[in-house]
Amino acid sequence: MGMQKFRDDQEALLQLVDGNIFAYRHLFDHHFSDLCNFLLIYLHRKELAEEIALDIFTYVWEKRNTLQIRTTFKSFLLAAAKNRAVSLYRKEHQQLFPQIGTDEASFPNDPDAQTLMEIIELRNLIESAIQKLPEKSRQVYQMAWEENLSYNEIAEKLGLSSKTVENHVGIALRKLRESLGPYYKQIFLWWIVLQMLE
Repeated sequence: MGMQKFRDDQEALLQLVDGNIFAYRHLFDHHFSDLCNFLLIYLHRKELAEEIALDIFTYVWEKRNTLQIRTTFKSFLLAAAKNRAVSLYRKEHQQLFPQIGTDEASFPNDPDAQTLMEIIELRNLIESAIQKLPEKSRQVYQMAWEENLSYNEIAEKLGLSSKTVENHVGIALRKLRESLGPYYKQIFLWWIVLQMLE
């Protein structure tokens, strides 16, 4: 018997609830690669990105009967990826950022003036570094980071190949690491949390 076809993710999700393995395969085949590429923006390690992407899809299968997706499936995956990246960075750098709680990625309910100033300074530092990127690399990076677009979606919008888009993201990440120095990962932990709170 050949692979069952689905019109879209919504149809596949409806049948996934009943344990339809072909529905799961449809969702996996259509989103796993883009999810890995999205996680690479945060984690910069292919093996780790793939491991987390697999964990997310494992969760989708295990929770298929109770899974509540209020947006598109892609948006659900990207939100889950951001949450995993935040949790991972928080765990790795907990001593450097004790003001971020152990149970949730958030700022104190009543941040003091110094904390707010640090947030503003970090935001300005990152924005300045992004603006100094080569024009095309900056455009690609912002589309991936701020608009949560996949490499394929960016390639289609800009008339580029997916490989060229991947190269531009690599250039942007390398230059940002150089600009932001040894505190690159710690700064981007804050930046990820800020993006989630906005």
